[in-house]
Amino acid sequence: MTIRIATHKDLDELYSLWCELMDEHQTFHPVFGYHPSADFQLKRVLRTRLAETNTRMFVAQGRYGLLGLMVATYQVGSTGMHYFRRGYIAETIVREAHRRQGLGRALFGVAKEWLTAQGADHLELQVAVANPAGRRFWESQGFAPTTFHMMQPLPKPPEE
Repeated sequence: MTIRIATHKDLDELYSLWCELMDEHQTFHPVFGYHPSADFQLKRVLRTRLAETNTRMFVAQGRYGLLGLMVATYQVGSTGMHYFRRGYIAETIVREAHRRQGLGRALFGVAKEWLTAQGADHLELQVAVANPAGRRFWESQGFAPTTFHMMQPLPKPPEE
């Protein structure tokens, strides 16, 4: 197994990993729902992320395909804040059959190293409240809660 940066050639496997992540997370909250028939639009988002200069999609490459994914983004905010060079960890998944083998830690290690080299002075991420395994993993990597990210669905606007 190796950790590397994803390329456009990985798009179909990246999409498969992303769908696995969303399918699992839909049990945690409806905000993770997506339209499987919208694969063209969703893959376009992945293509855009692959092209962003301040984003890296790190993948765990196994013998027969991708086993995991971690998206890392570097962002600079207001210099008036103590912490303003943010490393953000986004979509993170290790295929279920390959969990608890160190792939998540390896992906995080490479992402953290890259974000540190970019100049990040802190790391942030979001983890589903209803995902105790995910919370335990991130706490074991040194993360602690700072705020609660909250969401309220609104009714759909009337169609015109």
